[in-house]
Amino acid sequence: MTIRETRSRATGDAGVQTASRAHARPVPTIGLGRLLREADMIFNRALREELARHHVTFSQYQHLWQLWAEDNLAQVELSRRIGIETASSTAVMDQLERRGLIDRRRDPGDRRRMIVTLTAAGRKLERPLNGCAVVVNRRARLNISKDEIAALFDTIRKIVGNFRAK
Repeated sequence: MTIRETRSRATGDAGVQTASRAHARPVPTIGLGRLLREADMIFNRALREELARHHVTFSQYQHLWQLWAEDNLAQVELSRRIGIETASSTAVMDQLERRGLIDRRRDPGDRRRMIVTLTAAGRKLERPLNGCAVVVNRRARLNISKDEIAALFDTIRKIVGNFRAK
């Protein structure tokens, strides 16, 4: 028995590859999340390396990216869009503010809310930092056809939709 057959039996895979079915591709019943997480970690590590050339962290880039899409966001909303707690986001925004990339001001209509706005210097980083993401995306797409990329995007959108549908 091969390692693949042993692993497939251990995980309950229906598509066990045997000598007579060498052309069949096994489809594991578990491990999709783990594979997506591994891809995410490797991709983000490469992006972090590119961003570091501009002295920007991945977290800082996430904040700037959201503000490039929609400026003048409440700090709480910005944190929600990134998917982190407001307290975690505050430290990143402190760094961005010290670098002169964002400004924060109290919302005149609700003094409890802080509004985050890009500065000219923050806007100026959009092209070079998004260029980092383009470089990493190109690297990730090496040896993958446009049809395969389109199918991957479709598949991942379906996975996301499956969980959003609840």
